[in-house]
Order: sequence, then C-alpha cells, then structure tokens
Amino acid sequence: MTGPAVSAMPESLGLRLRYALAALIFFLGYRVFGLRRGVIRDNLARSFPQMDAAQRNRIRRDFVTRQSEILAELDYSRAIQTDELRERVRLIDPGGVLQGTERLVVVAGHQCNFEWLLLRLSLELGSGLVCVYKQMGSPLAERYFAGIRTKFRARLLPSTQIRQELRTIRQARAFGLVADQVPRTSPERHWTRFLNQETAFFMGPERMARLLRARAIYLSMRRTGRGSYDVVIEPLTAAREKLDEGAITERYARHLERDIVADPAGWWWSHKRWKKLRDRKRDAA
Repeated sequence: MTGPAVSAMPESLGLRLRYALAALIFFLGYRVFGLRRGVIRDNLARSFPQMDAAQRNRIRRDFVTRQSEILAELDYSRAIQTDELRERVRLIDPGGVLQGTERLVVVAGHQCNFEWLLLRLSLELGSGLVCVYKQMGSPLAERYFAGIRTKFRARLLPSTQIRQELRTIRQARAFGLVADQVPRTSPERHWTRFLNQETAFFMGPERMARLLRARAIYLSMRRTGRGSYDVVIEPLTAAREKLDEGAITERYARHLERDIVADPAGWWWSHKRWKKLRDRKRDAA
C-alpha cells in the first residue's frame, strides 16, 4: 500500500504546476464523473478477493492519485534533462547486463511510470533500443508521444510492422515492450493463474527471445517517492539457457505479479485486462 506522496528530490516549478493541473483533471474525471470506476472496482475485486471493500477503495484512491502524477511526469518529459532523469529514475543493474554485449529482449509492465522507464533505459542504449508500441488513432497524440519516447534516441516500431522490420530488430542491441496487454489478435497466448484468476499473456517477448537468440530481462520499477523511482534489472533467462515453451512468459508473469502485490496502486487498473476468457476446447485442440 502506498503512503503519502513524498518527493525524494526537489521539484521544479514546471513539475509542481503539472502535478497540480493533473490532480484537478483526474479529480474531475475519476472522482466526480466516475471515469472507468466500474472497471477499476471490478479489476480490484477480482485480483484481491481477500481484501474488504475499504482496503480496495483505498487502493483505488491511491491509484487515481498516482495516475495523475504519471500524467504530469509524462508531459514534464518534454523538459526534463539527462541529469535530472538519472536522479529521478535510478537504474540498478546488479549483474551488469547493460554493460555486456549480448542481445536483449526487455520486458516491463504498466507498473509505475513506464514512460520514464523507457526514457531512462534509452539513456543507456540510445538508438540501440527498439521499442514496440501500439499506434494511436489520433495523429496529434501519435506525434506527441513519439516526440517524448524518442527524446534520447530510442527507436519506435509499430506493433503491426514487426515482421516487416525484422532486419532492424536484429541489428538492435535491445528489443523492448510492455507485455501485460490483452493478447487480442495473436493466436499464441500463455494462460496462467495471475492475481487470483486465469489470465492470458502475450507471448511476443518469448518468441522474440528465441528468434533473436537473445537474453530476456525484466525491468522492475518501484516508486520511492513522488517523481522518484528505482528500476531493477532482473534477468528472466540465464545466458544460453534452454527452456520449455511458455517458461519465459511464466517467469515474466510471476515477476510482474510480485511487483503488483507489493505496490497495488502502481498498476494500470483502468485497463480491461480480463475481457479475454479462456476457450478450453480450442486450447485443448
């Protein structure tokens, strides 16, 4: 459970103003007009049936506050400089994975500020980092997010163009994606017990790790205060490790579940994560 919003380092006027404006927007949207209220409550009830209503409501309120902070931090990304980003997002790499030369498949979840996570990793890898993303319907939003995400030279690849851009991917040092979305179109999915319910996971990271003969790593992002985070690099596979089908995806699910349980207000509860139900007849075929 999160405590009071504190900051580990001084906030500039620009960031403080963004926090205030975003808090107002989210107060009106989520608490006055009830945006996605039913989705959030249902997701929390599914995931934490052992909690009472008061506990889940506390998580929901903390979630709204945290989401408003992420909105403010996202826009502040346009102004943030490298030194401040390094202070605000501390990268912890105990195994020295990023200092090596092996190809990497990097996976994360919608936990904490995943936009700052991308920016922080791109400070280390630059144009050697290729990130998959889902294109937006609005050209204006597409330009806005692309400008932020490529600020430190990371390259973006629409999810619909992975097959066509395999050469680009093979030439990159790292291939990254946030992998806790619903696998809507992919026929290949891994089912597991996740947050007290059967959940389908997209197998793209595992497929890419095998195709590229790359090492899979998980980025565990943890909030240490308002606008301050630690990112711990945790290998999902050992060098040249041979695993059964689904093992990498299962390890990812377990790492992500651990982080959500430790800090439930940090995950993206407004997303309709469990609308895909398991077809046992098809899966058994």
